[in-house]
Amino acid sequence: MNSNGAQDWRAVAIIAAGGERLLCLGESASQVRAAYTGAWSEVIRDEDRPTVKQISLQKWTGKVWQGQWEHDSWLNLPTARGGKSVGIEDEEIESDPDEAIVDEETIADAQEMADRGIEEVEDEEG
Repeated sequence: MNSNGAQDWRAVAIIAAGGERLLCLGESASQVRAAYTGAWSEVIRDEDRPTVKQISLQKWTGKVWQGQWEHDSWLNLPTARGGKSVGIEDEEIESDPDEAIVDEETIADAQEMADRGIEEVEDEEG
């Protein structure tokens, strides 16, 4: 009897010091892929996140009572506090800090709006 129970897949965070942290279990690889980023923010403390080197998607192989977890593939490390995953397939955005993002007219409009906001606050106070 091979394992085909409800918890055949898992995501495990590989810690730099050689440890592991279980992120989640699931019935299928797609279920674990969908859940691990949410588990990331619940299971891994903010101060421990930099020590996580990889996340392994693993499948249980063998009999229910006698088997082992085997690595299937690597999952992307979530980068945001809320667990957004950014991976190799995501487009890298390069920017030049000296390059203007908005034109001078947009800056002037924003300054004018800010000045009006300050005047309105002063009117309400005075």
